Amino acid sequence: MPLRVFRNPTPPHIRWLVLAVLVLAASACGATPTAGPTPTGTATPFQPSPSVTAGNLPSATESPTIAPTPAADAVRLPIVEYHYTTYKFSDDVMMTTDWFRSQLAWLADNGYRTLTAEQLAAFLDGGSVPAKSVVLTFDVGTAQRADYAGVIMPALRERGLHALLFVVTNAIADECGMENKICWQDLRDWSGEGLISVESHGVSHPDYTTITTEEQRWDLTVSRQIIAAQIGREPIGFAYPYDSYNEGAPRVVQSAGYRFAVAGNTRTDRSVHLTDPERFDLPRVYPYSNPKIYPVLYGADGKTFGEMIAQSSESSGALPAPTPFTPTPTATAEITHPSVDAFVAACARIDQMGDPLQRVSALNQVTFGLDVSADAQTQLTTPVVIKPSCNWMKGNVPRGIVLHATRGTLSATLSEFQRPVNTSTHYIIDRDGQVYQMVPETLGAYHASCGGKRSTCLPDCPLCEGADGKFLEPYLQSVGIELVNDGQLPHPESYSGLIYEDYLMSFGYRYWEDYPEPQLRALVILVNDIRARWGIPLALVVGHYRVNSKTDPGPALNISWYRVGNPARAPIFTE
Repeated sequence: MPLRVFRNPTPPHIRWLVLAVLVLAASACGATPTAGPTPTGTATPFQPSPSVTAGNLPSATESPTIAPTPAADAVRLPIVEYHYTTYKFSDDVMMTTDWFRSQLAWLADNGYRTLTAEQLAAFLDGGSVPAKSVVLTFDVGTAQRADYAGVIMPALRERGLHALLFVVTNAIADECGMENKICWQDLRDWSGEGLISVESHGVSHPDYTTITTEEQRWDLTVSRQIIAAQIGREPIGFAYPYDSYNEGAPRVVQSAGYRFAVAGNTRTDRSVHLTDPERFDLPRVYPYSNPKIYPVLYGADGKTFGEMIAQSSESSGALPAPTPFTPTPTATAEITHPSVDAFVAACARIDQMGDPLQRVSALNQVTFGLDVSADAQTQLTTPVVIKPSCNWMKGNVPRGIVLHATRGTLSATLSEFQRPVNTSTHYIIDRDGQVYQMVPETLGAYHASCGGKRSTCLPDCPLCEGADGKFLEPYLQSVGIELVNDGQLPHPESYSGLIYEDYLMSFGYRYWEDYPEPQLRALVILVNDIRARWGIPLALVVGHYRVNSKTDPGPALNISWYRVGNPARAPIFTE
């Protein structure tokens, strides 16, 4: 299910003195999540809240009392998104009835508590819930009554679990027995039994990235009214159709009286935190896979359902290790392209290592999925090499490309960028055209900075303000590319490499190392690929000297203008 979530990047914070270590869990919509260890124990039967009648309709802001828990309380928890047990988005992203049953069995066998909508809202308000808590959700918009009545509800009942059903109200039948549709009486029965909380998925499943604010408000309000009239309880949770929304939608959801909203791939950290500040666009993790790799989940960096849930859970106290996840089918998987989230988590562990040699050794074993497209990779003469750096900041949304010269050898540059709490870059291109990627493009590499002050950079810097016109660090809106190059040459007579003579002495020097053809060819392929993927205009492909008082990459790299000097050269890039 392709995501169309449009949000502002996280506000930047300078990480030059201390790197903030964030351990992240991941999933992707239509692809999936990640995880880590948790506890064992027997399942505690779910104790449903008293049924609510139409005459006793709670307010949208009412918070239930949650019984104290004997052990540690949760500080974060996962919200799992299901549809139905035979759901299939593609050959790689699907669910089977056996997988579903084994996942619920693992939750129960490991003592996980499933929360109601009211309990989730209370957790977001700061209330305590058990350390091993999880929220099961189902987006209900298709005619799958047989699966819900014959598989899902019996599985919940058997295991003492609870689920949130986000229903498209137009998809629910007024009368039962109609074309395999769930009817309102079904929902009343299951809700009265304590198996489900009935929440809203809109009236007709509109796309919240395209409809107007008033259309959003109508959809939110009318679906809420319909559910309240049919179930006898106002829904307090909303699931965005298609897991997507525009920037203003969370505020509209809040104003319509809901207490939380869920989507999908809304942020890198996909667990929900106590008093989560983004309660109207909460992330969910995905339990889907395919027969080739199950029990490993698709896109979950080699993790099973149990490992994903465990890593997405955390308490304020120590927990014993969980029992291994043992689904009905058995399979092995080879995950060759871990996600950015796995890379972030690996950096969190590596940044805690004190021994420099141990740290470098561990770092060079880390990998991530290349951003360079398959088409661009086929044009390059050699495969792109991953040489990771943990010097990055979350929240990069590239709208420009900044080109640099290393002013040193390849090995010295790689070593410098891999040192902790240091500068970095996204790509390095050696003189022979070999491309190295060090940081995923969605993370900000520290290649160009204003040091936290706009005045530190040039007045006409084209990448120092964000879309709102306010100061934003260049490394949070650009991709950095370093070209191995010595720069200015004070003694050209003793230099053995290519030399460019700048007649204009643009930066106060006459002689510079020139860029060889293989390096330029790789640069053109890489830059054009990045521009195509991020929609970057040629005007925002700039040298470091356009950001602050630097001379790199120097006058030898004539990006989009004719080079005057010896040898002269036509522009490297043209539209």
